[in-house]
Amino acid sequence: MAVSTILKAVKQAIWVGWKVETNWADPLVFAIYYLIRPLAGLLIVGFIYLIGSGATGVFNPNYFAFMFIGNSFFIYVVQIMTTMGMLIHDDRSHYEVLKHIYLAPSSLWWYILGRALNGVVNASISLLLTLGFGVAIFQGLLHQQIPINWFSVNFPVLALSLVLGMICFVALGFLLCGINIMTSRVQFMLSEYVSGILYLFGGVVFLPEILPSWGQAISNALPITYFLRTIRFAFLNQAGSAFQTDLLYLAVTTLATILVGVGAFKIAMYKARKDGLIDRKEEY
Repeated sequence: MAVSTILKAVKQAIWVGWKVETNWADPLVFAIYYLIRPLAGLLIVGFIYLIGSGATGVFNPNYFAFMFIGNSFFIYVVQIMTTMGMLIHDDRSHYEVLKHIYLAPSSLWWYILGRALNGVVNASISLLLTLGFGVAIFQGLLHQQIPINWFSVNFPVLALSLVLGMICFVALGFLLCGINIMTSRVQFMLSEYVSGILYLFGGVVFLPEILPSWGQAISNALPITYFLRTIRFAFLNQAGSAFQTDLLYLAVTTLATILVGVGAFKIAMYKARKDGLIDRKEEY
């Protein structure tokens, strides 16, 4: 397939994803929603920490920044898992266009990739708004500086971490698409389950070291753990080990996720063609 055809398919898929995401509201309402949704989640976690700190009389600004960064960048996981977790169901059963996309000259792979990239773009917008408003809100409430200096961010490490992380999360999304094309009733909960597991074991709001030994073993196998470590190093110069090691582990676990996600999707597509699942209607 020509590169121009691939790029056109990805571009159109991004546009379709954007229209699907925004067709329920006018632009102003949608913009407010995309600010309020992630910011509300961040504020809930932040206020829980502040209430706990007030009860104990101990406030650690470094740990607050640790939690703030982890919860903010977890937006990528939530957005990509939600987008790709519902994609097959929406296009096959709701809009009934999956069979037409499958038969189109461009590959279904590139269409799914474009939809995933739309999730990345939406998450990036939410992240920038959340970081900006979140820091301002909490610094106003705490009357002290949160140790996040925008001018001292290690942008090369941040950029490399984001690229590896996005590749990993999209590959995990392909795994969800493969599972959903084989089933009919798990899409509503699958993305929540996966996001919940990553949130619990990935060191989003607490150090994985406080988990039991079996929990730490799971955490050490998840790419989200190393993704957040390198992101925190870029912002706060905080890392459980040398950031070069974390970047290496992030690359290795990302490669493993690609192999599992792409392999599972290939197997699922083969069985879907064989069993006639691509145009299956789901009746409830």
